[in-house]
Order: sequence, then C-alpha cells, then structure tokens
Amino acid sequence: MRRTLYLLRLAVSFLTPLPLGEGMYQGGDLARASVFFPLVGLGIGGAVWGVRLAVFSRTEDALLASLLALFFWVVLTRGLHLDGVADVCDALLGGTEEARRREILKDPRVGTFGVLGVIFVLGVKGAVLFRPESAFALFLAPAFGRAVALLFGAFFPPFPREVPGLGEEFLGRVPKTVFLGWGGGLCVVSFLVGGWTFALKTAAGFGIMFTLGKVLSRSFGGLNGDALGAGIEWGEALWLLLLRV
Repeated sequence: MRRTLYLLRLAVSFLTPLPLGEGMYQGGDLARASVFFPLVGLGIGGAVWGVRLAVFSRTEDALLASLLALFFWVVLTRGLHLDGVADVCDALLGGTEEARRREILKDPRVGTFGVLGVIFVLGVKGAVLFRPESAFALFLAPAFGRAVALLFGAFFPPFPREVPGLGEEFLGRVPKTVFLGWGGGLCVVSFLVGGWTFALKTAAGFGIMFTLGKVLSRSFGGLNGDALGAGIEWGEALWLLLLRV
C-alpha cells in the first residue's frame, strides 16, 4: 500500500507542480507510476472545469472565464508539455535529416514553427473553453492526453542519447496492458455518455495519435521527453476537436 501511494505521488509530482513525489526512487519507477497518469489527468480536468465554472458563475463573462481557466490549465502543468510542443514542431518542420532534427530538439531557443504550434494548441483549448458544449469533453481531455503518453511509452522506444533523460525511464517501458486498460476504459466511458459516436471518435483519436507517434519515431529515430509532452498536448487538443465535430 505504501509503495502504491508513493507511485501515485510520483505521478502527481511529475505531471503537476505539486511536490508530492518524495521517496526512495528506483529505476523504472516512472514507468510503474504511469498507471496513475490518466487518473491525475482526471484531477486536472476537474480542476480546470471548476475554475471556469466558478469564474463564469460569478462574472457571467465567458471570455474572462475561459482565459483564466486556460491560464490555470497551463500553470497546473507547469507549461512543461507546451515546451515539448515547441521543440518538436521546430525540429520536425525545421530539419530535413534525422541528425539535424535531434540537434534542433536540443536547442533551448524557440523558432517560428514552435511558436505557431503552441499558439494552435492554446487556441483550440481556448475556443472550447469559451463555448463548452460538454463538461464531459473538458473533464476527460487531460486524461485522454495522458493516455496518449501511455501509448507512446508502450509502443515507441527512446532514441539513443549520450546523457539519458526522463524519456528513457518511460519510453518503451510502459506495459501495453496499462495503455489498453485506460484506452479501453475511456472508450467505454465515451460510449456511456455519447453512444457509439463518442466511442468511435475516442478510438479514432488513439489511432491518429499512434500514427503521429510512428511519424515522430521515424523522424527522430525514436522519441524523447519532448515528444511525450507534445503527445499529451496534441492529444488533449485532438480530443476536444473530435468531440465537437
């Protein structure tokens, strides 16, 4: 029980600014803690929805409510995944060879493609927050994004680096059953809420993200922590878009 609680705290501290992950870290603990990633996502989704609802109830200003909720969403994830979006967009669109793309990934500077990628992701989230058609979509978007991280961690290896990062602790080490359990669970919940249409959209979302993961893996010779962060953000945006069309 103590070990389980430690892994839950580790998942929370890895995905949010909350310092709950103190303990004796062992190699592979991040992959073990990944079973709680979508659960943490549910908490993030509930908190973001709660902020929007509270602000809108008090001010009846949809624009202000959506902006504050979006700002809270970014702060609650430390902007870490948005950094991954910027780096991956710059590397993917700014390099023509694998070695050059990896070099751009290491560059701390943000280029034009990175800025545009972040603007697009935030724009999608802001638009949905401004006119939310379903609390369900917003509530589960962070869980879907973190299930995408499980998908990447289960099916794609890291690319080789001289100095291993957190990506090597996660990529290729997540049991496929963990992703399949959460992915199947989200499809079931989608079916219960919106019938076969929602369920098929959820399954299609995972299919799209798996295809994107293959593109990234071939482009970089594997994935890294930036790709994981980008996958989470793109997964959230894709989920929100799919449930609105």
